[in-house]
Amino acid sequence: MKKIIGFDQAVRVILFMVCTLILFHASILIGILGFDYAPIDLLWGGKMQTRQQLLNFEIASLAAVVLILLLVLIRAKKVNFSKLIGFSKIAMWLLFVMFMLNTVGNIIAPSNFEKVFAIVTAALSVLFLRLAIEKSEV
Repeated sequence: MKKIIGFDQAVRVILFMVCTLILFHASILIGILGFDYAPIDLLWGGKMQTRQQLLNFEIASLAAVVLILLLVLIRAKKVNFSKLIGFSKIAMWLLFVMFMLNTVGNIIAPSNFEKVFAIVTAALSVLFLRLAIEKSEV
């Protein structure tokens, strides 16, 4: 896998995708809070029942994606938290597994909108695997 995609390239692609996800979740929050638009049937596999539920899930999602961004920046040594490099490697393995499971969930979701995200989550899963297998130099 190391020969297929380099560490730095994987980092750049993940950062682009994660920043795009931040914009996605932020736009949903803006739609809910600013325009009273809550597409509960399109998001979260159509499982949300109320606007408030969707709002809570989107806030949690945005916070999680920002945390992922920080972990990737630590793993790539773009921010200096050298004591967390080892933890960031473990986090990459956990993110690999999480995004693989999320891919399965997106594939079986009733919404076609969610199914499209299976491509994104599968790609992220492979990219997190690439970051996880890189040796840590502390």
